[in-house]
Amino acid sequence: MDYIKDSTRFVWNLKEKVMGQNKTKVQLPCPIGIDLGTTFSAVAIYRGEKSEMIPNAFGDKLTPSCVFYNPNISEILVGKIAEERGLTNPENFIFDIKRFIGRRYDDVYVQKLKNSEEYPFKIVEGNNGQTEIKLRWGKEIVKKSPEEICSEILKNMKESASEYLGATVTEAVISVPAYFSNAQKKATKAAAKLAGLKVLKLITEPVAAAIHYAQDKLDTDSTLLVFDLGGGTLDVSIIKVNGHSFAVQSVEGDSFLGGRDFDEMLVNYFKPTIKEKLKNKSNIVNERLLRRIQRNCEKLKKLLSVARDHSFDLYYSEDDSIKLELSQTQFNQLIDNSVERSAEIIRKCLADAELTTGSITDVILVGGSTRIPRIREKLTSMFGSNKIRTNLNPDEAVALGASIQAGVFGNRYKELEKYQVKEATPLSLGLEVSGNLMKILIEKNSSLPKKSNPNRYRTMTNNQTSAVFPIYEGERKNCKYNNLLGEFTIDDLPLGQAGEISFEVVFHLDENGILEVSAQETSTCKHNKLTVTLGEFQLGVRKIERTIAHAKQHKKDDEMFESFTIYFCKVREICERIIYNLEKINSNTDRCIVESECTKFWKTIEALQYTEILRLKYAYSSFKMKVSPLTAGVIDVNFIA
Repeated sequence: MDYIKDSTRFVWNLKEKVMGQNKTKVQLPCPIGIDLGTTFSAVAIYRGEKSEMIPNAFGDKLTPSCVFYNPNISEILVGKIAEERGLTNPENFIFDIKRFIGRRYDDVYVQKLKNSEEYPFKIVEGNNGQTEIKLRWGKEIVKKSPEEICSEILKNMKESASEYLGATVTEAVISVPAYFSNAQKKATKAAAKLAGLKVLKLITEPVAAAIHYAQDKLDTDSTLLVFDLGGGTLDVSIIKVNGHSFAVQSVEGDSFLGGRDFDEMLVNYFKPTIKEKLKNKSNIVNERLLRRIQRNCEKLKKLLSVARDHSFDLYYSEDDSIKLELSQTQFNQLIDNSVERSAEIIRKCLADAELTTGSITDVILVGGSTRIPRIREKLTSMFGSNKIRTNLNPDEAVALGASIQAGVFGNRYKELEKYQVKEATPLSLGLEVSGNLMKILIEKNSSLPKKSNPNRYRTMTNNQTSAVFPIYEGERKNCKYNNLLGEFTIDDLPLGQAGEISFEVVFHLDENGILEVSAQETSTCKHNKLTVTLGEFQLGVRKIERTIAHAKQHKKDDEMFESFTIYFCKVREICERIIYNLEKINSNTDRCIVESECTKFWKTIEALQYTEILRLKYAYSSFKMKVSPLTAGVIDVNFIA
């Protein structure tokens, strides 16, 4: 308890000393820019025609993104002091929480982390299948959501900024990975709200870095490739800069590729040696020792960026230790597959934007892991050394860029009024229109915000009383291979024959990547709409990559499926139309024949597979030949456009 009191007193004394330096009183709360990172977070402010980093209580510009819940008293610690306490109570030390935010408990990614030895805290299933962390806090067992834990980090950023600026901060622009899903964005905004912050905008990390890099180069047009390799994720974005306009051309990423993953590779490399040397001391190999191994591996990774080899002593008791060592060459071999994976992501990003390496004018390095020499060597081999920009601090670029965007919202600086930022969506969005066919309304890599043109659809059956609109994301023509985001229904439709009642559907994707879908029945103006923020349906990054890859591999198959489904729906509508208008046929005998032919035709085409479009066309041709003489002048059996 004395340690806690002394630590807290030390922090606040230091805070008064640090915050007293360069503190400028402002009359109104200033919007701030926050980089909420996996391993470190940072906060910055735009004022006096420039961006500046805001130090924390220790005088550091970076704050570790970790939280410690004291098991004995109701105390929560954030950052460096939380790291120190985490060595003795690893089950109460929560880190990498950004990797969990907006993900359900049954998410494959969450299960991978849950089963990893690297995470000593208890990951459990909460209400409605959400992910929660179970721990002892203030002598009670509690469950904390990732949003609640992230909010403690954001509160720390807010408090540091308020102290530094001499005014209570209430608004912020917060950065997120380019590949964050709807659910993850929504969860980030929820965390900010818990921290007492209004989110003016969620800006993607590559765009924020590009804004910071290009702020003094706005007189030239350029095409930037932002390579953002942080603690938890890799984001690659291609951004065209034209004056004050920033337009995202394409995005790719991987949330299994970052500094933490390199740390884990090192831990796994040393584990056999450690277990062998401690095989007769199994009681020593516990969560505390594992946490010390992790911290030493993290330091080793950083040191091998500047040294050819390094070693450290891993103490497992007060007097006993194991010496562990590694060369830079060995480290390069460990991470080589990951480096090649990052290069493949770059190639995919270029291909999506229909560009080559020669089209890129500048390669911007963001994130602490871009300091690793092997990473830089790979980028140099792809783009040439003259395009690699190393003049930015990779740890600060995102926060500084976010602060410029916050300054735009603050409406205080005329030099920022011309800034225009257009993000892009990583996957196509559309509707299931009929027979599992996906109709794309917003294409992959469309600039945000994006509103689709009204798309018209018709009822599929006679006297249809409701219409269901399933909403998907993905690149395949067959919806079963895509990802369901949600669905909504319009009820109480006017009765009529198939194809007679029509709807107009519009998609609107806002600048934060939140989708709103609206539909209206044209004759009665009955309408409904849905805002898609359904986290349980959202794809993870790996699934996004597979979705895009599968779409390319199965393009011919998809085209065949689309052709069959469109033709099938048209002949089905004809069949429904004939049944609806049977009473118009005067002859009872003819009426019975037509009805029987419709039944047989329907059974025939229902049994067909999408690979059998020739059989479908032949079946319709035969059917039409049989019923046309009996329906002539009464019922049209031809296609309706």
